[in-house]
Amino acid sequence: MGRCAVQPRLLLLLLALFLQPWDPCLGADSGKSSSIPTDKLLVITVATKESDGFHRFMQSAKYFNYTVKVLGQGKEWRGGDGINTIGGGQKVRLMKEVMEHYASQEDLVVLFTECFNVIFAGGPEEVLKKFQKSNHKVVFAADGILWPDKRLADKYPIVHIGKRYLNSGGFIGYAPYINRIVQQWNLQDNDDDQLFYTKIYIDPLKREALNITLDHKCKIFQTLNGAVDEVVLKFENGKARAKNVFYETLPVAINGNGPTK
Repeated sequence: MGRCAVQPRLLLLLLALFLQPWDPCLGADSGKSSSIPTDKLLVITVATKESDGFHRFMQSAKYFNYTVKVLGQGKEWRGGDGINTIGGGQKVRLMKEVMEHYASQEDLVVLFTECFNVIFAGGPEEVLKKFQKSNHKVVFAADGILWPDKRLADKYPIVHIGKRYLNSGGFIGYAPYINRIVQQWNLQDNDDDQLFYTKIYIDPLKREALNITLDHKCKIFQTLNGAVDEVVLKFENGKARAKNVFYETLPVAINGNGPTK
């Protein structure tokens, strides 16, 4: 869950630098083209109001030709204040409702992401290549910081290289599997979305049945909370791209979550 507003100037700078043609050779599969057509990728986000952050997100999505479905437009936000507190369950409820319509589309890949503090740095083909290379049905963003219940740390699988903890600000997966996850939601709008997804992930039986993994090395999703030192701007031929220097990857969705302001 996005816990805090991102620094607008930081994302504006990144947006200006990212919206340029770039050959995503670092951190991507340099082999054959993705066997999943790009029109089979659907981005879903939640925005009950249109802020500057929302418009930045949509601008980056439009530039890279993502198909975006926005949930909750014109609705009252009842998921909490979202700033260093639990909440966000309304997003899961909205996902639960919409995913019923896509549950039978086995070839559809759904990417859920926050929008107010996120921009894209690469396009659908790159995302799909990296997702396929994960060899899992669902991939969640990973974080170096455990939120909201630190008592669950010991229940997470051991990770020798990469980030260990789930971040619900971004995930990608085949529609039937995403649907199976969100259909388990039976809580309130102001309950915590990240805790909900975490409890599914740390359950070994559910994790295996749903074939879930985390993006441990930030190949697709980069959360900036507590990770600013990991990320630099890589310049090449007058172009720029965010690079995670810890894992030598080029993340596609940059999430200014937490106190990265």
